[in-house]
Amino acid sequence: MKYFEPLHSSWLQYVRRFVRHYTTGSWETRRLLPSDAQAHLADLIERSEMAHTGEIAIAFETRLPFAYLARRIVPRDRAWRVFSKMQVWDTPQNNGVLIYFLVAERRVELVADRGLADVIPQAQWDLWVRDLNASVHGETLAQGLAHLVESLGQALTQHFPQHLSEVTQNRVSNQPKVL
Repeated sequence: MKYFEPLHSSWLQYVRRFVRHYTTGSWETRRLLPSDAQAHLADLIERSEMAHTGEIAIAFETRLPFAYLARRIVPRDRAWRVFSKMQVWDTPQNNGVLIYFLVAERRVELVADRGLADVIPQAQWDLWVRDLNASVHGETLAQGLAHLVESLGQALTQHFPQHLSEVTQNRVSNQPKVL
């Protein structure tokens, strides 16, 4: 497990973060990603995974659990833990990727397994995160996620194509998971 330095913030910033997390309701997650958008994303992921051996997973979390806030855990650390819990890493070629969104902080994290992280340059990951952040702030999250899934699918197909002789099973649910 990777180690991420806890947030170093003033007492007032800590209280504001705590309040922001506990005033963000699950209705906001449903507003950002309605059920029809979730179904569309699941279809995109399923179609994409027919062309490559990787796994694409999406996780939404309305707010961090109290224990994480008390320990001043950063969203990146939580994203890695969700990556592990959802077993996105469990692919033969270590090419799983998790798109994690923390609603309370409007924070996007992309977590890629080592096989995938090694073949895609950091500049591309930064671009994808920047584009998705722009769609979050532009209130077009579902379209931004769809574009990201398509882009990830193309990259995975380029580096880890699915061969007819070795059809892999779907290891992670294609449905976006709301934690």
